[in-house]
Amino acid sequence: MYSKLKHIIFFILVWPAFAFSQINSIDDSFSKDYFGISFNTGITSFFGDIDEGPAKGDVFNNNYTFGVSGYKNFGSLFILGGQILTGKLSGEKKRGNNGNVFNRYFKANYIEYSLKTEYNLIAFFSNSVNRKFCLYANVGIGLIDFKTRLYDGFTDTIVKSFGYDGQKSTTELVIPIGIRAVYNINKRSAISVQTSSRRVDTDKLDAMTGNDNRDYFNYTSIEYIYKIYSKRKESNIVGPYATKSKKRYKKLRPSSLKKMKRKYEKEKKKKSKSYPEK
Repeated sequence: MYSKLKHIIFFILVWPAFAFSQINSIDDSFSKDYFGISFNTGITSFFGDIDEGPAKGDVFNNNYTFGVSGYKNFGSLFILGGQILTGKLSGEKKRGNNGNVFNRYFKANYIEYSLKTEYNLIAFFSNSVNRKFCLYANVGIGLIDFKTRLYDGFTDTIVKSFGYDGQKSTTELVIPIGIRAVYNINKRSAISVQTSSRRVDTDKLDAMTGNDNRDYFNYTSIEYIYKIYSKRKESNIVGPYATKSKKRYKKLRPSSLKKMKRKYEKEKKKKSKSYPEK
């Protein structure tokens, strides 16, 4: 079942870019082809065997993450992106499932590499998209490399660990699914708020094993995005020197635009000499 899920997610990642990138695509200054580079930071929250809250209640020291992302859009509907995250994850549990005193906590360090596809939910249902605001749903697949330690909550001694004391760090498959709200400040810059749930293909993330359950964690972050356009795309503007072709404006290259502008200025000077102002 899980093997089939991986194939389905891979299909979701590559299918939009080749099949439906132009359907209902809206041509505006924010959705033209671009490459985006972003920096994000936020906090994590763990869901597994030890998930009552961050270790020692200190979310900012034990559950912070930051990362970088790269984006390539396909019209206004789809974005293909890659992301690298690095940070900390933790959790604690003071009582067991039977109510007895448990008092354990764990701390983990991780690096994640993932590839994801994002779908503009508003553009799917309406052509009158607010160009400033976009709402994306995303799904991806990647790898997470982590090392973790389980502690006794009374004595702070290490109970169990993976990736320390000469052990190699653990590498597992991760599947992120989330939602991202983007506000375009201008053509070059945008900010976003996003949250995603990540399914890790292991029960070792909290160093508690034995029940064969998969661990999850959420990542909620803020992000700054800088967009890079190709020079040719950026210079293809429609202005007073553009020509018409089949009732549509034909976009001119910068060199042609400059020639037409110089010709226009010369003709303007000739007319001013022929008809001097009284």
